[in-house]
Amino acid sequence: MTRSVGLLLHFRDDATTAQCVLSLAKEGIRDVVVVDNSEDRGASLVRLRAQLAIEAAPVMHYVEPGRNLGFGSGVNAGLALIERNLGGRHVLLINNDATLAPGTAAVLEHAVSEHSRAIAAPRIDGPTGLVDARVYYRHVSGTISVTGPGLKGHALLGGACLMLHASLCHAPLFDEAFFFYGDDIELGHRMGALGVPLLDVREGTVIHEGSASSTNGSLFYEYHMARAHLLLVSKLGYRGLARATLLATRGVTLTARASVRSLRYRSLRPFRGLLMATTDLARGRLRTLTPPAGPPHAA
Repeated sequence: MTRSVGLLLHFRDDATTAQCVLSLAKEGIRDVVVVDNSEDRGASLVRLRAQLAIEAAPVMHYVEPGRNLGFGSGVNAGLALIERNLGGRHVLLINNDATLAPGTAAVLEHAVSEHSRAIAAPRIDGPTGLVDARVYYRHVSGTISVTGPGLKGHALLGGACLMLHASLCHAPLFDEAFFFYGDDIELGHRMGALGVPLLDVREGTVIHEGSASSTNGSLFYEYHMARAHLLLVSKLGYRGLARATLLATRGVTLTARASVRSLRYRSLRPFRGLLMATTDLARGRLRTLTPPAGPPHAA
């Protein structure tokens, strides 16, 4: 039995979220917080509650904002509830389209407990196979690498599953300027600057389906991905000439990326998303672009 609290964001797919919650229960996690980002008038949450009204389920705690908060704000809302009602415990943050291999929660909890503050992540068994959680964001190219930070960069942990030491479990932990991408990169940079250990725990595994709450190639995906890349330049501390140079570089690489993706998907959505992200950041505006929910019976 672990003392950790589970925390995940729910987006409309009640069956997937229920599977994730029950995998946490099998790991001995007794309390799970679900933040409902579905923006579907509570329809899928009703179904989720019904699926989890069984003896095998953990004690459930729900945050119901009535709208899509995005990732960072959603996690912070969940942490705020934990602070109020379940404080003093480590928090296992997991994607709702992921499940844990047996024993993973225990090894993650043990890893962070050996430090005064730390974040731990298991290996990720996802669409590209079994990989370590530790990767590197290269600031110059704006790319993720598994081999090192390159000329200028920093380490981060893949966000499919993170065990947060109790000392870090207070809101706001994530930067709410990001909506759906980039927040894990910013968190890794900030934790590194604060000297918080990022632990790559290879004894545990999270099975991650991937892209459960966003469709690769959708306007939502293209907009928020481009916006994150542009926003990261200033969030990683670049100012003046360095900031201008990196933004110009991003303009070239993101345009090239949009060209490739437009050909792949035979759609102008990547260019549209890039243009919208660029103009919105210049105006200090954010559009969530949450897809509309279907009828209540099919939300």
